[in-house]
Amino acid sequence: MTSATKSESSIKSPAQMQVDIDVSGRVSTLNHIDIQFVGKQIPRTYSDGKISNSRGYNWWVSKHFALKSDLPEEKVYLYLELLEMSYPHYVELFGMEPSNIDNQRIAVVYGSSRDRVREAMLDDGFLRGVHTHAGGETMFYNRAGYSFPSHRQHHQRYIVIHETMHAFHMALNGHSTWAPNWITEGMADAIASHTYDPTLKQLNVMVFDRAPMNYLALGLEQYHNANQPSFEQINDDPRLKRGLNFFIVHFLLSDPTRYHYFKRYLRTLMDANPDSEHTLPTANKLLKATFPDWQALETQFAQFIQSAQPSFYIVKGPWEQNGAGYFLRSDKSDVLHRLDILANNNSKQITLDFPAPLAHPLIAPVKQDSLGALIDFEPEQRTRGKLGLGLITELSTDSKQKRLGLIEDADFSQDKMLAILIENGNKLSLQFVGYNLPKQFISLPTEITEDIALHHQLAVNLRQQGHTLSATLNTKDHSHHVEFALPEQISANVDLQKLSVLGNAMNHTITPYIFGHSKKVKRLSSASPNPWQYQDAALALRAFNTCESYVSQLQGCRSQLSTAFDKLTVPSQHETLSTQLSSLLNTWQTQLDAPDATTLSGITIFPRYDAQTPFLQVVNPSKHAAKLTLTHSGISESQTIVPGQNRIELSKKATQYTYQLQWQGTDQQGAIDIKPHRFDGVYLNAALQKQQLEIALSGPYSGATTGQLDVKFLPYATPISTPVLWQDKVEIAPYESRTWQPKLPNVTQLAHGILEVTATLDVDGEPILLKQQIKL
Repeated sequence: MTSATKSESSIKSPAQMQVDIDVSGRVSTLNHIDIQFVGKQIPRTYSDGKISNSRGYNWWVSKHFALKSDLPEEKVYLYLELLEMSYPHYVELFGMEPSNIDNQRIAVVYGSSRDRVREAMLDDGFLRGVHTHAGGETMFYNRAGYSFPSHRQHHQRYIVIHETMHAFHMALNGHSTWAPNWITEGMADAIASHTYDPTLKQLNVMVFDRAPMNYLALGLEQYHNANQPSFEQINDDPRLKRGLNFFIVHFLLSDPTRYHYFKRYLRTLMDANPDSEHTLPTANKLLKATFPDWQALETQFAQFIQSAQPSFYIVKGPWEQNGAGYFLRSDKSDVLHRLDILANNNSKQITLDFPAPLAHPLIAPVKQDSLGALIDFEPEQRTRGKLGLGLITELSTDSKQKRLGLIEDADFSQDKMLAILIENGNKLSLQFVGYNLPKQFISLPTEITEDIALHHQLAVNLRQQGHTLSATLNTKDHSHHVEFALPEQISANVDLQKLSVLGNAMNHTITPYIFGHSKKVKRLSSASPNPWQYQDAALALRAFNTCESYVSQLQGCRSQLSTAFDKLTVPSQHETLSTQLSSLLNTWQTQLDAPDATTLSGITIFPRYDAQTPFLQVVNPSKHAAKLTLTHSGISESQTIVPGQNRIELSKKATQYTYQLQWQGTDQQGAIDIKPHRFDGVYLNAALQKQQLEIALSGPYSGATTGQLDVKFLPYATPISTPVLWQDKVEIAPYESRTWQPKLPNVTQLAHGILEVTATLDVDGEPILLKQQIKL
């Protein structure tokens, strides 16, 4: 349910807005979301001061996101719903939330066309629109994602999930260039690889095996075209290879032990925070330092890819997917479009990893020798087009190799199948594709077609019994049974888990019910977004980090954890695993010479800012409270750190604190440096004080920034031909702040006009224009 507020009243704070989502592994089901229309009021976001209004655009807010759009409101609601459903999975991927998320939102721009998005980007100071080859782009300068709809409905959802994950990434510590390409793009593509059921309001992210935008098939193709590159070679290659990046992310997150090494690596890399020139060498060094047996990892990576096989392959499109159902986006040709589903294949990796369709009264229970399909008719189109299933009996060698990425082209017309089609809403046909046998037809009984006209649904239930293929057609109030005789050589090759979805000249939806598609969503009261729905995920990470930090003292801890983590994949063993991990941590604490409180507890302490007001963000993932004592200028104050999120306000005047953390008998001391001002990337600030103009410019988080500063005088009344009073070239490094005090004519001589200060910059590849005017 969506609660939408349409009045342009004051913008509600994130704390005032609700979102209720059931999270079960990588599946989110939306129960309730608050959405507020705020019109031309610009919400507070991580793009503060760097994002503006645009003609025809308005703003809407949900708890974590602010969306600027000129799209119809139903699309705005859809995208905010998708983003809120994605949010727990963004947090899971990175293992953290952006600081100050209780007071700021992540900015999203979704325009109605490429041109309209370009216009919004110009309004925000950019000197170009999105790249010509992109469906969207997230900008380093202002940490906002810009998207526009393509003709593909699946891609319209994909692009907002993908680009907003970049914006989330940048909100964590200001930018994303501390990470190599396979992390920035690989994680965004992996999480945006999704299925969505609009009826159930259910989103499954991180889908490895699906039909539209099939990165599994693309990854196999890129892997073999690049001569089977190693993990290290992919990491070193700055070119964007979406399929290979997708493979790396899924590989690292598919195994419990690798999953925890990746979490540790990601945190270490973020703490290192290299700028773009040092990203790859730093990432390489930390990869080798984090994963203890690099050659074993490379071997496992090669095995992971070579043992993967897509269940889905679109031979001829354009197929779209909603939930477990498929429909054609548009079709003006007589070509029979084909989407293959090989639920019974040789893949050693996860397959069909999105929710299977819910049981339906018209669909018979599916067994290995049966197959069902539910057709939802578009009422206006029920008397035209073809839609149904193909039972694949033989795939050509080329067809098999093409799916595995081993060859460039294949002639799919050599494949053989039985095509069972509903044609023009009133007849059932069986065609022996690839065989020299005649096509067979029957007419649907009048009561069946009348039921279709009334209820717009038809179920086709197929079952093979020897040389007979039985088809039972069910509508709401009627049923009809047909039996087709199959030649012996054909019936021996029928496998009801190897099928094609076939159709043309209509937009009906067909949902196959396949025995091999068995994934169910477990809606638990307190499920977790980690892949195994393990509710004590923080406990597992604490144990893992303790072992890695003290591996020389804790002999055998790696093998102990590897064995323990095997229980992650068995939900019934989760309670036993939690008991085992707690026991290990207690034992290890007694074995350590000087145990570190933050490592054992998992407590993180980070200085953060709310605008320019500093605070400490302290996260306690353990089940025990801790005591934190902060000291500055000889004054000490103690705080109880309860499990969960803790926020401690700091003095604006203090630049350094010492701290003492006490947790479960451990005691740790340290220092925290507080910078006097929050660094927030490139900003231009110009002010006139005592007749002296001062221009302040801050550099980027990463990469080179060059350009030019201009100061112009623009009179109100008397025209002038040379308004430029001063110019200077700019070259500014990451995290650098510079000031200029231009020598200008006596300001009193420049009355009755304005001073205009302009910075035309290339900010790490992003051309932008910053402007400020001062009234004289």
